[in-house]
Amino acid sequence: MEDICPVDGTRQYANEMERETVMIFSENQGIRIAAIAASVPETVVDIKAKMEDPEEDPKFIKNFMRNTGIKEKRKSMYHQTAADFSYSAAKQIEQAGKYKPEEIGILINLTQTPDYRSPSTALPLHKRLGLSKSCMAFDINLGCSGFVYGVSIAANLLSSTNAQKALVLVGDTLGRRRKPSTNRRSSNTALLFGDASAAVLLERGDGTIRSALMSDGTGHKALSSPYLQWKHPIGPESIPGDDIAVFNFTIREVPELIKDFMEKVGTSIEDYDALALHQANMMIIKNVAKRVGMPMEKVPVCLDRFGNTSGASVPLSLVDAYGASGEDSLISVLASGFGIGLSWGVVDFRINVKDILPLGISDAFYDDGYPDDAPVEEE
Repeated sequence: MEDICPVDGTRQYANEMERETVMIFSENQGIRIAAIAASVPETVVDIKAKMEDPEEDPKFIKNFMRNTGIKEKRKSMYHQTAADFSYSAAKQIEQAGKYKPEEIGILINLTQTPDYRSPSTALPLHKRLGLSKSCMAFDINLGCSGFVYGVSIAANLLSSTNAQKALVLVGDTLGRRRKPSTNRRSSNTALLFGDASAAVLLERGDGTIRSALMSDGTGHKALSSPYLQWKHPIGPESIPGDDIAVFNFTIREVPELIKDFMEKVGTSIEDYDALALHQANMMIIKNVAKRVGMPMEKVPVCLDRFGNTSGASVPLSLVDAYGASGEDSLISVLASGFGIGLSWGVVDFRINVKDILPLGISDAFYDDGYPDDAPVEEE
């Protein structure tokens, strides 16, 4: 039986066996993360500068910056998609000599902003990256937990197939609308999200990747975009989320999972050089770090300059912290993604700092040949 402690909101268990069954745990030995890269748009949106815009509410902008910690973010051009930045990040890893296209046996693309309704965006990316037919390629519709889920799934697939290397691509372009907008005044959502993608290369080798994953579909309405798809084909781009519910979920469930995970694998927070958290907002980051006992100097933070970049935020924070270093040294990373779904997870791994590549900035986009003014057919 599980109860919630009225003092600190943590989960209480009747016995240790029940405690151990709450997570989906995996441990993949002989699998390592060989490289991480991230790509962002050129355009920088200065949030503070919006206070001087007569169309904006200065008080709203000031409160937003205080509550989230976001001062700048990156915004893609209208024709750019998350796949463009995922492609750029993956190419950066290839050009660094970390893989050859024919070596990739698994391509997983995690995004909430796919290029098409069908097929999976992984398939055009497979073509653009020049991968071979001996490669499984598919999309997963996940946001904030995308990095953790993607790395865990790829590690498990490498362990159970004959594939030698896997590419995990994760990113979103939630910072721009799908259609041009004439609304000048910013909303919380419009200011919060930044555009970015990341690429992670996994391969067989000396290393171990351990992960724990969880989900709670009863909270799916807390963060939701229910319109413009099959069930509700007409409606707004997004609807307001339940910020309080998401905050309470995060500071209750995420620290508990991190603690349970460390107990399961026999580590303590002192064993890790970095705690890479989803960059939701500064209040959440500080709360989670405090509850697991990690000092903030060991928690990479990038949302102040990039905004909330959804599933790409964990690898982006590592690229931002280590990518320019080029140092030849191993670090131990504990990472956690959490949010929309509701879904959350933890993964730990060791990586050489020199394999975390410098930040890429891209203005490129893919011309797929489809016209934007295609006629609408009546049924």
